[in-house]
Amino acid sequence: MEITNKLIKIFAFFFVYFLYSTYSLTIGHAIGIQNDLITMVITDILFLVVIVIAYKDNIMKDLKMLKEEYTIGKIFKTIIIWVIALFILNIVMGALTDLIAPGLAIDNNTDALWNMSKVYTVFKTLIFSVVAEELLYRESLRDIIDNNVVFVITSVIIYTLMHFIFAGLPESNVLIYIMIYFIPAILFSLAYIKNKSNIIILMLIKFTYNLIPLAILLLGL
Repeated sequence: MEITNKLIKIFAFFFVYFLYSTYSLTIGHAIGIQNDLITMVITDILFLVVIVIAYKDNIMKDLKMLKEEYTIGKIFKTIIIWVIALFILNIVMGALTDLIAPGLAIDNNTDALWNMSKVYTVFKTLIFSVVAEELLYRESLRDIIDNNVVFVITSVIIYTLMHFIFAGLPESNVLIYIMIYFIPAILFSLAYIKNKSNIIILMLIKFTYNLIPLAILLLGL
């Protein structure tokens, strides 16, 4: 019965996330909200609040474990190691992309959001993607998948597919676009399971990883 309830909760969250990410602007226009930014902010905040409430017990458990098993130094060390690994991976992927498809233009969602609203970009990058998306793509799936290999494969595939649904499948260089989402997702999932599936540690890693390019944007470098 418990596993059934967890499955229902997971499907409900993925369905709601897909629904509002795809149709929220249309619904907003239908009810008279013509400002797309307002619609996006409201729906993102609502989803964030609901998923945090739904997984509050998981969050509190991981916070307790963090206090008991991690020193401040160990937390910083863990964050630095995984962030460096992610940036090295980005450099390698960038080199491979230039080698395979020179001059390939990859859509930068952060830049697109930045042009829309700087405040919303900060929220989306440092809060929503760190908290809501990690609860959705990692914590919810871990609730029903104990096997590490199966969990990594499942979470990475779902993460990649969901991003293709929202971004659209390109007509060419499909494999490269898959790598852009698929490979970093593997590293995030590995960071999660290597730290005893502690979602707080993963959130801190992703927050730091996202903060660096955002800080560069803020400074105009």
